[in-house]
Amino acid sequence: MSERKDVRHFAEVWRRKGDAADEDYQPGRNRRVDAALRMLRPGQRLLDVGCGAGVLAAQARDRFAEVYGIDISERAVTMAQQRGVDAAVVNLNVEPFPYADAFFDTVTALSSLQYVVDLDGALAECARVLRPGGRFLMGVPNMRALWRLWALGIGGVFPRTSLDEVGYDGGTLHYFTHRSVVRLLRRHGLVPGPSRGVFCIPRSAEAWTDRGALGGLKREFLSAEIIVDTVKT
Repeated sequence: MSERKDVRHFAEVWRRKGDAADEDYQPGRNRRVDAALRMLRPGQRLLDVGCGAGVLAAQARDRFAEVYGIDISERAVTMAQQRGVDAAVVNLNVEPFPYADAFFDTVTALSSLQYVVDLDGALAECARVLRPGGRFLMGVPNMRALWRLWALGIGGVFPRTSLDEVGYDGGTLHYFTHRSVVRLLRRHGLVPGPSRGVFCIPRSAEAWTDRGALGGLKREFLSAEIIVDTVKT
């Protein structure tokens, strides 16, 4: 059987990342991981969905007894395993998660679920393997960022959300605002709590509070991505 198109796509994405994908984590250089680490609380087991090279899961090992990851890319999974992550190749477009119900205390999915065809199906799996009271962190591109609104409303072009050069917008299939992702999460029994804006313009806004009116301004209009912290009911 020939290799699936989605598998080929992400094989090429990781080929183009090259050796840079295997660099050691340094605070301040990966703002997505920085933000997630500030939001994570200790537990027994963590699963990182779309774990990539395992940077987040590896940095969280001091907070969890066991850290797991799944990704569509064999190269990414190999790098995650080299970082000490119990990682497996799983194609979320055709495979369920290879874990029992309520197995994890925490599940993270940072800038990964926008590439999955069946978004509701993937979220159902995230909720299934998460214990009641467990936490799910979902990071997504924010289409309400001011420069994206300008590109669409004034420039007349649909804004990019991915820096990957493979395929249209890096292969992105789904687009979000904070309100739309909150509604989506609630459908799966995941109750939203605090949200954090990431990759802000101007960068100085990264240091702003994520609470109140100022936090709302940062999240809605100045952030390229949003990470929403939820609890499973």
